[in-house]
Amino acid sequence: MLACTCYKLLENVEVSRNKTTRVAIFQLLGILVKKYNHSLGASLKIIQLLQHFEHLSSPLAQAVEIFVKEFGMKNIVSDILREIGQMDSKELARDNSGTKAYAAFVVELSEKVPSAVLPCISILLCKLDEESNNMRSAVLGVIAELILHCFTNEDLDEKQKSTRDQFLDLLEDAVYNVNAYVRNKALQIWLRLSNASAIPLPRQYELLKLVSGRLQDCSSMVRKSAVQFFTAYLKNNPFAAKISQEELQTNLDVETEKLENLVGQEEENEDAENDRNRAVCEKEGQAKWNAVEAKMKEAISELLGLEASSMDEEMPEEKELLVGEEESMNSVKLRICKLMTDGSFVEASKLLQAASDAFVGTAPFHRNDLKDSQGDGSFLDSSQEEENTSVEHILEIAKEMFLESLVPSSVEKVVENQQQENTEQQLQEVNEITKQKLLVQYLKACLNFARQIQTAMPLVCQMLNSKQNSDILEAIEFFVTAFQFGVSNVMMGIKRMQMLVLSKEQLIKEAVMGAYKRLYLTTEGGNQRSHTLAVVKNLTAMTETANTAELFSLEQLVIEFVKEGDISQSVIQMLWERFSMKMPGTTASESRAALQLLGMAAGAEVDIVRSNFEILVAEGLGERACTDFQFAADTCTALLKMAGSEKVKAGAHETPYKFAADNEIFSRLLVVLIAGASKLEDSSYTHLVKQAIAVIYRIAEHPDQICTKLLQDVSTVILSCQSDDDPGTENENSEDIFEKATPRVAGIHPGYLARLINMAGEVALKQLVHLDVSVAGELKRRRAVKQEDRDRKRLGRRSSTVRKSISLTRSTSKTKVSATGESVEEEMGLTAAIADDEEAEYIRKICENEIVTGGSHGLLSQFAPMILKVCTNPAVYNNEELQIAATLALSRFMVLSSVFCETHLQLLFTILEKSPHSAIRANTIVAFGDLTIRFPNLTEPWTSHLYARLLDESSNVRTYTIKVLALLIFNDMVKVKGQISEMATCLLDKDEKIANLAKLFFSELSKKGNAIYNMLPEMISRLSQPDSAMEKESFQTIIRYLFSFIQKEKQLEVLVEKLCHRFRATRCDRQWHDLAFCLSLLSYSERSLRKLSENFACFADKLVDDEVYNSFFSIVQKARKTCKQDVKAILDELEQRLHECHVKGLTEEEVAEKAAKHSQAAKNAKQVHRRRGKAHIDSASSSAESEDEENRSPDGKRPAVSVAAKRTSSVAVSRGVRRSTRNNSRHHAMPLTDE
Repeated sequence: MLACTCYKLLENVEVSRNKTTRVAIFQLLGILVKKYNHSLGASLKIIQLLQHFEHLSSPLAQAVEIFVKEFGMKNIVSDILREIGQMDSKELARDNSGTKAYAAFVVELSEKVPSAVLPCISILLCKLDEESNNMRSAVLGVIAELILHCFTNEDLDEKQKSTRDQFLDLLEDAVYNVNAYVRNKALQIWLRLSNASAIPLPRQYELLKLVSGRLQDCSSMVRKSAVQFFTAYLKNNPFAAKISQEELQTNLDVETEKLENLVGQEEENEDAENDRNRAVCEKEGQAKWNAVEAKMKEAISELLGLEASSMDEEMPEEKELLVGEEESMNSVKLRICKLMTDGSFVEASKLLQAASDAFVGTAPFHRNDLKDSQGDGSFLDSSQEEENTSVEHILEIAKEMFLESLVPSSVEKVVENQQQENTEQQLQEVNEITKQKLLVQYLKACLNFARQIQTAMPLVCQMLNSKQNSDILEAIEFFVTAFQFGVSNVMMGIKRMQMLVLSKEQLIKEAVMGAYKRLYLTTEGGNQRSHTLAVVKNLTAMTETANTAELFSLEQLVIEFVKEGDISQSVIQMLWERFSMKMPGTTASESRAALQLLGMAAGAEVDIVRSNFEILVAEGLGERACTDFQFAADTCTALLKMAGSEKVKAGAHETPYKFAADNEIFSRLLVVLIAGASKLEDSSYTHLVKQAIAVIYRIAEHPDQICTKLLQDVSTVILSCQSDDDPGTENENSEDIFEKATPRVAGIHPGYLARLINMAGEVALKQLVHLDVSVAGELKRRRAVKQEDRDRKRLGRRSSTVRKSISLTRSTSKTKVSATGESVEEEMGLTAAIADDEEAEYIRKICENEIVTGGSHGLLSQFAPMILKVCTNPAVYNNEELQIAATLALSRFMVLSSVFCETHLQLLFTILEKSPHSAIRANTIVAFGDLTIRFPNLTEPWTSHLYARLLDESSNVRTYTIKVLALLIFNDMVKVKGQISEMATCLLDKDEKIANLAKLFFSELSKKGNAIYNMLPEMISRLSQPDSAMEKESFQTIIRYLFSFIQKEKQLEVLVEKLCHRFRATRCDRQWHDLAFCLSLLSYSERSLRKLSENFACFADKLVDDEVYNSFFSIVQKARKTCKQDVKAILDELEQRLHECHVKGLTEEEVAEKAAKHSQAAKNAKQVHRRRGKAHIDSASSSAESEDEENRSPDGKRPAVSVAAKRTSSVAVSRGVRRSTRNNSRHHAMPLTDE
């Protein structure tokens, strides 16, 4: 009863959270467990509480800890774990709440009492193979706690190391578990072990290879944990603070060579020492042998003489007794030498004789060339003449044995003596070699680690493009850490990370800014000057190696840093010093980088450039600009920032930041542009022209006058650079230069002519933007200022009436308004709208009549004949650069005037189709997009030519075509028609980039109402045409992708009917197969099946074809898996009809008769459903959605529309077009780019 009371109290959440009460309850339960045999009951009750009360997992683990540590009841741990281990795996998988409580309990228990859990771990290991993910993760957590608490000491015995390795093997296996949660848990555990330095060094290399495979896991949380592991391992790596693969490889080669030299020197010393020791030993042995030689010789002679005189038959037995059967040659040698040393020469001689018989042919007895006539192997001879020779031979063998026995002992004595003399020197040499070996092993481990990090680098780079923010954030942290540790090729990820500053996600943008702030704006130690210099060097390094896209993203970073004050004024000042090259040691590239950074910073604070305007013009447009066109172009970019943002705030009437036309800026610009026109070797001139003309139109008061002079002067210079055939060119008047330039076009160098035409095209484009933006904005600003003045005066006149009553004030004001003679438009507030229209019409007339088509008075009209001559004669002017410039200029001239556009539109599309240069075709595609936005009515008949470029042989042209079409379609400038099927073919383009663009296009188009649904039947018909030459597999792949966007049930129902009707218009078997395949892709409801049955007559005669029949049969089979009971009758009947038509075929009359019967049955079924309250709303909506298709005639054409309807529609469209033309002309949506 007491225990039950305690458990009941624990069920209360408030009681379990109170520490004092909770501990008191546990103490009481501990006494019951220890003294009153409550162990088994407590373990069962703990299991029950965990199953029903998830909040008790942590308190009950604390209770068991008290039972074990304070009361010594370790057996309760085994009882609890045994109960958990015996639970049914299916029950654990179903009871998610209880399983979570068990999992949390065992993990915390292993953390609190690991020594008590370790003996019972085998009970839990079986849970790794069960279905419950929570239990699998819990067992991995228990293993981690046991490793951290029991197996991190350095003095582990072999058994403990084996257990630890088994646990680590289980954790490695879990990294590739089938469940993502378990894989994530395993990686988190490895992360903990890495932070605790609990991973053995020999296992780390293979572990890195294992984890790198999870960087491409399908689960985002697994990828996140994998990147976190690599980041943590870099921070806690046991190798070095800088992990550069190149430096490590160089150091390893050097140290390996040192080790080889040390080992070789040691071996040479050892060989010399051994030779000296052997010489000393041989000398001492020879002296000892000389002392015993005479006696040994006498004994051998005596033995030979005795045996020769008394040979008997028992002699072999005596010899056998001297040498045992199991004795070896070495042991006999030792006995012989010992006998000689002890002075027993006779016994030694006898043993030597016995050994020669026992070991015949064995060294040293094989050297005996004197054998007796009986061949007994003995060295005894009956011939007296050979006796002396035998004695000498036996003596030689004895000497050899004697000296061999003395050499080892002598060597040991000599070595021992020398070791005592040279102990310190030898120890020093051994320590050097050992240290060198350890150093080489360390460098090898470092290099392997660096290589593994290097392998993971591209995989982490891919995560920067992930759609999951967690992937991107962890990848950013990894690259920051890798940069700090000097990992090779880390800049690949740093530069790609830089592009994320343009992300719309504020979290990612802040993470990128924080990363770059840590990498480039944070320094350690030093004074303010050194900090500023370090920041400037870091920013300069980023600028010097950046491409155009990276410079744009870097500019956004610099702008944000300036706004937040991270780039201080001291950094800006040092950049000015570098730009003007006043800082000693500044190079030209560093000066240019400083100029670029100043231009970027001016995007946040315009005063950075305005306050140093004179320095910028003097240095940036001085002598260096005439030789370095890229430097001059960067100066123009910085000058553009002085004008501020092009976006004007609503209600702001600030005066534009302009300079007079005779300002020093423009005179210097003209000098640079004119001087560089003849320098064809510098390709940066084109970019300079673009930036310089932009500066002129942005900050000059009369830019058209400046550009007219520029074109005249450049034309003069270019004509003066032609051949000397016309010596009178230099004396021509600049006013007549345009008229006389066109006939001489053929004699001008193509490079010079391309530069002149490109300059005219740039002027045309900027003139349009100037009129639509600057001039229109200035007119509106002036009108707003005048309106404010009038309002201010009016308020002043009415100030006297403010003190009167409200009614009197109103009547007085009405009187005054009428007295002032205000128009009806002013009273209704339409003055501004009318003024806007008048201004827009005024600007339109200027563009139409005074710039390109203004005859001799037009700014650019004199260049039009030259451009047309080049474009219409590609065989004469076959220079690619010239053709590109002429085509771009032509398209820009066409954007200005609708008259000029309409006149030369056919020429533009002729160039698009016949030009052999892909760059020209791509630029023409972009120009068509601009022309469509500007003049949609003119370009609408030519849209089919744009779709045709989707089949262009150049992947660059196809890419631009998809982009331009997407822009026009999404902005409702081009209607989605059946020609969109050509876009669908791009889904299978061999260029992966184009295929991805096509997929993105259809994905975005699917979000635009029912666009894909409406065009799908027509697309199917076009793709399945016999002359389309599309393979069946390709068709099916495309249709599968497009059908994935059809999800609405009503759309599916109508689509079934439409596709069935398409069967009547088919002409070949291939079309039957394609339509049947499309029908088989749909998901069928009861209403869809009825539609299919009603239109059975459309495809009945095609069922004789096996492929068509199989497609329809698959529809029935697929529908059976999900259909309800009342639909099975429809399926059975449909299947029977399919089978009948497939086996024997039906005449069309029979099919029509049966179809009529089923149609009537379907109508009756619909009436039943209506009575039940179904399908009423769906029927009403379907008529609205499919009205367009239902109005089609049987042959697929639309019925005639009345004249009045046409006229009304055309008027509405024309009004909309004029309005869109006025609005869109002010902002050029897609600028024409040169390639």
